[in-house]
Amino acid sequence: MILKDQRLLTCAALVKGNFVCDVGTDHGYLPAYLITSGKCSRAIACDINPLPLSAAKATAEREGIYHKVSLILSDGLKSVPTENVTDIVIAGMGGELIYRIISEDNRLRENNINLILQPMTRAEYLRRALAEGGFETDSEVICRQGKFLYTVIRCRYTGKPSVLQPTDEYLGKIDLSLPLSAEYARFQAQRLKKAAVGLSSSNPEKSEELTKIINLITEKIEGNI
Repeated sequence: MILKDQRLLTCAALVKGNFVCDVGTDHGYLPAYLITSGKCSRAIACDINPLPLSAAKATAEREGIYHKVSLILSDGLKSVPTENVTDIVIAGMGGELIYRIISEDNRLRENNINLILQPMTRAEYLRRALAEGGFETDSEVICRQGKFLYTVIRCRYTGKPSVLQPTDEYLGKIDLSLPLSAEYARFQAQRLKKAAVGLSSSNPEKSEELTKIINLITEKIEGNI
């Protein structure tokens, strides 16, 4: 199967094992790609709505892999059996929703499953919540889809909570020597600058705090040029 969505391709590249669960699967393109490419031998495609599952079923049938894909109607992971699952992908949702799905399932704290997470918004919240919740990020990659940049985070539960530095909340573990990562970092600095200017009158202390973070991000970028 040919997959053109860079967000999903980046998620696929971070999958480690051979049995993936795609939460919020939409058309089922990611499981189909992972199986037809030979990277995975089995997949679960789950979604909270029946229409996306129907589309995922059609994709699996078209690609001749219907016998290798389990289609499950589920709110997050609530109805999904995770036994033997090696990787769980949660992509295309807000950072807060992604963490809610993770935090509601204690099995992720027991089964040593790789989590591949692609937040559309609030990535800084997700990074902070993961660290405080005892999840350790081992890889983070920036990709471009259309005119937007997105981050994809791979982590797993270690049971060791940590507190991130402010710059790590906004940049995570991206490799700033890579052009897309540096562009993402500059965008974060610009976004924070707008927020700092907007708060300069109503909340000068917060504005000053953001300015310090902006300066640290800029130092990190310049240190990798």
